[in-house]
Amino acid sequence: MTPKWKVSIILLYSLLIENVYTKASVKFTNVKCGSLEPSLTTIDQCRLRAISRNKTILNIAVNFLKAAKQLEVHWQTKVWGNGYKPWLGEYDIDFCGYLRKPNHPVFKILYDAIKPFTNINHSCPLSGMQYVKDMYWDISNYKLPMPSGDYLVLLTWKLNKIPCMYTNIYFNFKQDIIFD
Repeated sequence: MTPKWKVSIILLYSLLIENVYTKASVKFTNVKCGSLEPSLTTIDQCRLRAISRNKTILNIAVNFLKAAKQLEVHWQTKVWGNGYKPWLGEYDIDFCGYLRKPNHPVFKILYDAIKPFTNINHSCPLSGMQYVKDMYWDISNYKLPMPSGDYLVLLTWKLNKIPCMYTNIYFNFKQDIIFD
């Protein structure tokens, strides 16, 4: 090998192996909420607020008119690719059971992101005002095998097996390889 090739290989090794890290970011792009059964729940707030060009915060306030002793979540994740296409499966989660014993690895990612910004920090029954306030998703601590792109999380909440509300969260996930 010529000295030029040796320098190139050493430089390539140092760039690719030693000084490469991944920078990921999540930006909420839209949120839609609605009450499917107004006698069970009302949506008092469902909005995004722009903090900066790359950061938006999520605010959702839900009023449970009846105590939620049995609350289930139907979860769907979709990714944009010439229309939203199913991605990462579809799950039915016993939310009250999850609050007692966190045992669902996919839902754990979402709940761990929401937990510091919500008052849902106890097991069921849930009643009265429940909220997610000023939530932003700091993804720097997560090691997610996700491709960059636009995603949609569809949540349908069922109170006593009756669909009572829905939450659709749209976000952009960007993962860049940065050379230091």
